[in-house]
Amino acid sequence: MNDALDLMERGLEQARLVAIVRLKDHTNAVEIATILCDAGVQFLEFTIERPEGFRSLERAVAAVGHRATLGAGTVLSTSDVARVAEIGARFIVSPNTDPAVIDATRERGLLSLPGALTPSEVVVATSAGARFIKLFPGGIGGVEYLGALRGPFPNVKFVPTGGVTSENAASWLDAGAVAVAMGSNLVHSSGELDGLLERARQSVVATALRAAG
Repeated sequence: MNDALDLMERGLEQARLVAIVRLKDHTNAVEIATILCDAGVQFLEFTIERPEGFRSLERAVAAVGHRATLGAGTVLSTSDVARVAEIGARFIVSPNTDPAVIDATRERGLLSLPGALTPSEVVVATSAGARFIKLFPGGIGGVEYLGALRGPFPNVKFVPTGGVTSENAASWLDAGAVAVAMGSNLVHSSGELDGLLERARQSVVATALRAAG
């Protein structure tokens, strides 16, 4: 593993929070990234399922890439991985487990967070070299399901996504998640800025307290 990737992995485990920016209206993308950084969020994921996503990620990297670690979400192909790498983002998140995407991510020295839910998917992802697993959709099985998965997979670094909030983040972290990812409850898809700084600060506090504890 290269030093930069090792440092980023340790940074994620220390930050314990990924803010997912999944927008329908991308007008305020840079402002959202700036507010999240101002609140202390260190890992920002811009999803790219909409054509505007790549442009918003590129703008955010240029604006706050020196303040936070930015990555792309909903990455479904190796060509998307290549484009994200060219933009200068540093991690790749997928809703599914695709060894080809994991391989392409690792080849470029980026952090891979493939999505997995079942034990079989976890095995496929880790066999392909993924060290972190996006447990998705986390809300289906809840904290109890994460606990059950950690039985046979005690060394897998799970990052639950889906239904995670500042109110329940502590439960996920106490159950063994190395970090959590918060989406629409933190950053609204409308791109609305009102209340974002307060929500982001609450999310940072909720995860930082568990990191310190």
